[in-house]
Amino acid sequence: MGKFTVHDNLPEHLAQGMFAKPGSYDVIMRYSSLTPKILPDNLAAPRGIGMKIFGIEGEKIWGEDKKTQDWTFNNYPVLELRDPQTTYDIADALERNWNDLPTFADEQSKRVDADVATLGGQLPKQHMVAMPEYSQSAYRHGTYVAKYGVFPASELQKDLENSEVKESDPINILSQTLRTHHLNNTITYSFCAQLLQDLTEQPVDDIGIEWDPKKYPFEQIATIEFPPQDSWLPEFRTWWDDRITVNSWHGLKEHQPLGSTNRMRRVVYAESRKLRLKVNGYKEGDYVEPEGLDEVPGKGVEVPQLDLKYQSAVTTAQVA
Repeated sequence: MGKFTVHDNLPEHLAQGMFAKPGSYDVIMRYSSLTPKILPDNLAAPRGIGMKIFGIEGEKIWGEDKKTQDWTFNNYPVLELRDPQTTYDIADALERNWNDLPTFADEQSKRVDADVATLGGQLPKQHMVAMPEYSQSAYRHGTYVAKYGVFPASELQKDLENSEVKESDPINILSQTLRTHHLNNTITYSFCAQLLQDLTEQPVDDIGIEWDPKKYPFEQIATIEFPPQDSWLPEFRTWWDDRITVNSWHGLKEHQPLGSTNRMRRVVYAESRKLRLKVNGYKEGDYVEPEGLDEVPGKGVEVPQLDLKYQSAVTTAQVA
């Protein structure tokens, strides 16, 4: 739980949508792993964040009256699910090889776009608070089009950027160190926009192509700050896992997700939410979009509440 502060005196091309006026908003954020199966923290894998910002005024895509804006990010700037057909092909390969992931990985390494298809397994093994995060796909940015990035900003986070998780580290090393970092420090991120300037070099429909950040730089438009707190509160974590959805289609029309993959996500994410609620024993009508921090469990709870232990990497290897 923290604050999302939109900067003042932004130039016209940046002062768009929810960033048109300076202001400070409550925000909740969740860190996550994006692999289809649960893997140890000490392996290279895609990691992401999802955030929900409260108090955002404006016309919503779905017409609902909740004043929230959702954003989702992953820790690499492109995505292997670059279009609907590629998404189908990769999902089909994963389903066929669900119990044989080495074969799945081998199939991906033989794709014509293997450099993108296998990128998730080649990412640096950083600590979560030190990871850069990217929207990967493009969004409307008011009258412009942009991709977004969230980048570590505090000295602690920058110092950790080159600190790599080792194979010998515990299998829950990321969640445990993440908790320690948030308990003892203020964690800060820069929220940036990378504007579309040339469709030939910055395609919107193929999110497997990176927009060159040197030629088309990210420009900071907001700051996210989390004061010291326990990031592993059982009430908060269970609420996130079982009930709450972060969906890039849940937000302002001025920030509508763009491209074929996002159009596909609009359907898939809605069905995924229904399934998750059902699996966790809830009905579709049980989902209630929170309006503010007062509706977030765990606020004001004394911390730390649980003493969690590191889990040995050796034990995991033996089980595997």
